Amino acid sequence: MSHSLQPPGLPALLRVLSDVDGLAVFDAGPQWTVVTWGEGPRVEHGADWQAQARALLTGRRSDPALPFSGGLVGWIGYEAGRVMERMPDPRSPRPLADLMLWRTEGALCLDRQADQWHISGSRRFREQAASRLADAHMPLSRSPPATPHAPPSEAADRYQQGVRRILKAIAAGDVYQTCLAWEHTVPAMSDPVASWISLRAHNPALRGALLRHRGDYILSNSPELFLQIDRTGDALTALSIPIKGTARCSEGETGRLALWESAKERAELTMIVDLVRNDLGRVARPGSVHAAPRRLRRCGDLLHAEQPVTATLEDGRDALDAVGAAFPPGSVTGAPKVAAMSLIGELESRPRGVYTGSIGFFGDDGRAHLSVAIRTATVTDQTCRFHIGAGIVADSNPEREWTETLAKGHALGHWLGAP
Repeated sequence: MSHSLQPPGLPALLRVLSDVDGLAVFDAGPQWTVVTWGEGPRVEHGADWQAQARALLTGRRSDPALPFSGGLVGWIGYEAGRVMERMPDPRSPRPLADLMLWRTEGALCLDRQADQWHISGSRRFREQAASRLADAHMPLSRSPPATPHAPPSEAADRYQQGVRRILKAIAAGDVYQTCLAWEHTVPAMSDPVASWISLRAHNPALRGALLRHRGDYILSNSPELFLQIDRTGDALTALSIPIKGTARCSEGETGRLALWESAKERAELTMIVDLVRNDLGRVARPGSVHAAPRRLRRCGDLLHAEQPVTATLEDGRDALDAVGAAFPPGSVTGAPKVAAMSLIGELESRPRGVYTGSIGFFGDDGRAHLSVAIRTATVTDQTCRFHIGAGIVADSNPEREWTETLAKGHALGHWLGAP
């Protein structure tokens, strides 16, 4: 059951929800923002996490016009991939659990095009949601820009040395592409919710997310879709939209043209699209995996190239099977995936945690929406951490790749206090 309500807007609602544990906010594409909360049963990291998750999903049909009406929400961290794919064990603890999904019984869905809220879910959740909306009568103050903290002086040298090591591996035929990242750590902002609202207001990306769990925060401004699972009749369809290639919007038509015509950027995306097609092919009906044409899309202050990949899942397969087949996302590992992840484990000094994992939801009705957790910070123990990375291919230049990571981190740095 669902019904509709007029605004307040999202900032006002988050003001009254800012202290709620189990809070989850997701932008599910260009139309919908999903807000939900709950402290129901949890799924945590382990070889049987998919079985745990299935046991908590009811199979209940929901309003197909709304993206989510109850199910599991949370994150799957990069290192959780070791139960799904061959990858090195992490060398040190992560700030947050490798995997955390929790049960919620409904959602507030904001139709941004109509500027209207829709409440769905259990009776108890609908009553809570209506009360929260009624309380949201004052806007949340937006956070001012943060004071940027420059990366350590040795970070650039270490990163460029890593790029050179990958170039040697490419020349030896060990890998074709590897996504190399580095981590920056700064003091936590005083109000993570206000900082996220400000980041989203000034530099919105299509797959933003905010999670608050046990007092810790995940703040994401990701432009990239890992998996969207929808129902078409009795079949489940999968959509993945890997991103590769970056230009600053400030470069105008020159940057757009250079990105579109770059043989390097085109080859980089083609390799990852082939990897995604292969991953989804593990759980798809034969002949159903297709790649759409390459295209450019603005993502805040950056321009990226992307290419959608679609598939129809085999009968008996579900969203959790699709995640198991395709995780970690190929766009943030490299190709071949196992060899690239081995290099990542060798070269990156800190575990990735949530970064380059996935954030989103699994609905009771079989649908799912999961971002690639890039442009993503974790706030724990008065510390804000986030990684920035770039895909390294045969003709990569170490200095330019370092500069690209700084461009990708610029908006986060402006609002959260990083470079």
